[in-house]
Amino acid sequence: MKSIMKIALAATVVIFAQNVHAQEVEEVKKEVSEDIVSQVSALEKRKEQLTENWKQTLKRRIEYINAQQEKLNLSAAEVEVRKKEEAEEIALNIENEISIIDNQIELVKRTGHMNPYYGTSVEIGLGGVDRDGNRVLGVAVNRNKPGVTNYDRRTYGETVFATGLNNAVSDNADIGDDFSIGKSTFVELGYAWKTRVFENSGAIQFKYGLSLQSNFLSIKDDKALVSLEEGNVLEEFRVDLKKAKLRITNLVVPLHFEFGGWKKEQKDDYVRYRTAGKFRMGIGGYAGVRLGTQQKLKYKENGDRIKTKSREDFDGDNLVYGLSSYIRVTGDLSLYAKYDLSSAFKTVELGEVNNVSLGLRLDL
Repeated sequence: MKSIMKIALAATVVIFAQNVHAQEVEEVKKEVSEDIVSQVSALEKRKEQLTENWKQTLKRRIEYINAQQEKLNLSAAEVEVRKKEEAEEIALNIENEISIIDNQIELVKRTGHMNPYYGTSVEIGLGGVDRDGNRVLGVAVNRNKPGVTNYDRRTYGETVFATGLNNAVSDNADIGDDFSIGKSTFVELGYAWKTRVFENSGAIQFKYGLSLQSNFLSIKDDKALVSLEEGNVLEEFRVDLKKAKLRITNLVVPLHFEFGGWKKEQKDDYVRYRTAGKFRMGIGGYAGVRLGTQQKLKYKENGDRIKTKSREDFDGDNLVYGLSSYIRVTGDLSLYAKYDLSSAFKTVELGEVNNVSLGLRLDL
């Protein structure tokens, strides 16, 4: 009895599996069929569109010939010859392009797709460039349909990294007077978006984002920044200092207008506004908040190596703002400069002290 039940159960499972498989096959066939119909329909529309486009082209060329008739004193016979030549060329172009699309339609009917780029694809990148010349950072989903022109996205995002020399200026001191030029640096890391100001032009882009800035000032002459009742002073330390460095950390929103050369690249199925390899320049500024100021001292006293870290604002502005600009040097590399209009800190002898930076910037 158990054997009969096992055989019956096995037969039931096999029959059920066959039915499920048959249903899955039918669903796949249906999806493939609908996809083929969609592609063929798009290609048929493309035939109509290109025919209309060539007709408009012929119309413009005829208008140009008519305009040239008066200007060049062409005879009626010469005008007719030129018009006929233009019409024959346009007709041949239409015939050739329609023939290509007809072949694509036949290919779709046989294989289910027009080319390897058709359909939805997912690309994962770490800053590399995809087939359209766009930099992929993270996951990008591409939906490509035949006969549909894929226009360039108006907004792109990119990682920003900058580093270089930092120093300070004030009403009573110049760059390098109190802070080492070679040992004072800055680092900036952030993410920015850039949007074309004009829909069909890459000449001007608006760039905006979020950046973390760390400005370092290496204090010279064995001095440290000290808070006294009368104010902050750069005071000589009691022993020789191996290191005396300030770090001012800000979180800012940079805003720039970027302008310069660009090139429109137009193919049958896409339009791109390329700026790679062109001169580009950004002018703008930034605004944000100060996250903190830290002073780090290293020295040796009574045979002991001592490191101290202290956090104090030293009467600096909590609201940070300034001017910045960059000029592309090559590829993704730019020369970058920024100047804090807000005060990094204040001292009795220097007054308000402002950061000024010059370095290199990468937009990846």
